[in-house]
Amino acid sequence: MSYQQGEFNNLEEYQQAYFLTDEEIQLIQDRSQDIPFEEYQDRFDQTMDWMREGELRDSFPPAVVEATIQARDFIIRDVSTEVLSEGYLIRHAGIRRQYLELGVSLKAFTTLLVRFHESIFSVLEKHYPNDAKLAAAYKKYNLIDLDILAKEYRRKTQQDLEEQNKALRELSTPVAQIWENILLLPLVGFIDSKRSKDIMEAMLDKIADSQAKFFILDISGVAIVDTAVANHLIKMTKAARLMGAKCIISGISGNIAQTIVELGIVIDEIETTGSMKDALKLAIKESGNQL
Repeated sequence: MSYQQGEFNNLEEYQQAYFLTDEEIQLIQDRSQDIPFEEYQDRFDQTMDWMREGELRDSFPPAVVEATIQARDFIIRDVSTEVLSEGYLIRHAGIRRQYLELGVSLKAFTTLLVRFHESIFSVLEKHYPNDAKLAAAYKKYNLIDLDILAKEYRRKTQQDLEEQNKALRELSTPVAQIWENILLLPLVGFIDSKRSKDIMEAMLDKIADSQAKFFILDISGVAIVDTAVANHLIKMTKAARLMGAKCIISGISGNIAQTIVELGIVIDEIETTGSMKDALKLAIKESGNQL
C-alpha cells in the first residue's frame, strides 16, 4: 500500500505524532487481558444494535453489518489485548477501505468508531477507575484509529476524483471505428495543451489497438482555432503518421480556413476536407474499400 507524501506511513510515526509510547501500548494490552472477554463482547453487541437500529442505521449496508458481526472476536482483540499489534495499521486500513467502498459515509464510520471505542474504554474504566495513565493511553490510541480512517477516506476521495477525471477524458475523446481501417474522433469545445495530450494518447492507443490506416479528426465543433490549436492538430497528424495511419482533418469551414491563412500557419502536410462526409469518402477511396 502506498500513501501520499505527508501522511503517516507506519506506527512509529503515529506514536511520535500522538505522543504514545511503547509502554502505554503495553499498558492497554496488559490491563485488557485481566478483564473477562464476555464484557467486551457485550459492548460489541450493543454497538451492533446501534448499527442496526440507531439514527444512522441507513448508512450501514447489511453486508457491512454482517461482516462486522462475523469479525467480532477479531475486532475486540484488536482494540484491547492486541491493540496496535504487528500488522494493525495494514489490517485496519484495509477494513476501512472496504467499508468506505461499500458506501459507509465518513460521518457514519467516524460515529461508529467513537461509540465503539467509548464502550470498550468504559469496560477498562470500570475495572481501573483511577488509572489516569491507562485513560490517557487509550485516548491517544483512539485518535490514531480515527486518523487511519481519515487517511483512507482521503485516499478514496482522491481515487474517486481520478476515476471521474478519467471518465470525463474518455467522454471528451470519443474515438470510434466507423469503417474498416478508419477511425473517427469528433472534437467539440476548446482544445488546450492538456486536452491535446489526452486526445493524442487516445488517438494513438486506438490506432495501435485497431491497426487503423486512416484517422479522421473532425473539428467542426471546435470553438476557436488559433495558432496553438493548429499546432496541436499538426502534432496529432504527425504522430498518427508515425503509427502508420493517415490523418484527415475535416470540418474546415470558411472562417476556420481564413483564420489559419491569416495566422500564417503552414499546413501543407495535412490532408483536409470541408466535411466529415467528404473525409470518409476520401478515406474509403484511398483505402481501396467500396461504398
